[in-house]
Amino acid sequence: MIKTYLLDPDVQKMFLVFARISGLVIFAPPFMNRKISVQIKGALILSITIAMAPSVGYVEVVIPSNFPELAMAMAFELSIGFIIGFAVQIMFVSFQLAGEFIDRHIGFAMASLVDPQTDITVSILGSLLMNLGLFLFLDVGGHLFIIESFAGSFHSIPLLQMDINQAGLLYHISALFFKALKFAAEFALPVIIFVTMIYVIQGFLQRTIPQLQIFVIGFIFTITAGLLSIRLLLQQFIPVSENLIEHFEERIWFIITHLNNG
Repeated sequence: MIKTYLLDPDVQKMFLVFARISGLVIFAPPFMNRKISVQIKGALILSITIAMAPSVGYVEVVIPSNFPELAMAMAFELSIGFIIGFAVQIMFVSFQLAGEFIDRHIGFAMASLVDPQTDITVSILGSLLMNLGLFLFLDVGGHLFIIESFAGSFHSIPLLQMDINQAGLLYHISALFFKALKFAAEFALPVIIFVTMIYVIQGFLQRTIPQLQIFVIGFIFTITAGLLSIRLLLQQFIPVSENLIEHFEERIWFIITHLNNG
């Protein structure tokens, strides 16, 4: 009876949709947060599957009867979700990277903490900017965009159609990496320039008036100046970050709609 039930096309479609959505929830922020329990993630995957499966057009698919082919099919569907989630992760890496660039120049490089979302060690400002980016991402409805874009993947790549435009995918993922690195460098550059000027002034004073022992208090002065510059820079964080999120949304949507090699 169970075997007959599993042969039903609608049930097979649900299995494949469930596998693809699992890849998204596992790899895409904010769903990938390790503080979210497995039960909640499972309930979220099942809820999205039930809501999304009817919108997936009927396709005549047959789940492979042997384990190797079944594992390959499930891995492919998981990879579609991974591609979308990985592209979103690159965006949040840009926030973290900008913070780490700044930390290295104002003296916070040795101070670190464990990020609760990924359980990895990150710098203080890297964690701060990444969390600010996450809050802004949720505020502008980025999580809804992820789900909407993911629904479009079923039209660009039908279930079990294992034919991906690898060259185009590699190009657009590389473009996302370049954009993330560019954003991090441009965001951190004003602070880096300001702190570097402080270092130059300290070196000049130390050489001309060595009695001041400027390097004794220079560390505290550098941190204070760096934090002040960050305070001014954060005023531009929202508009700059919104432009970055918008760019990533456009690029991710383009990746999804051009995944199909056909």
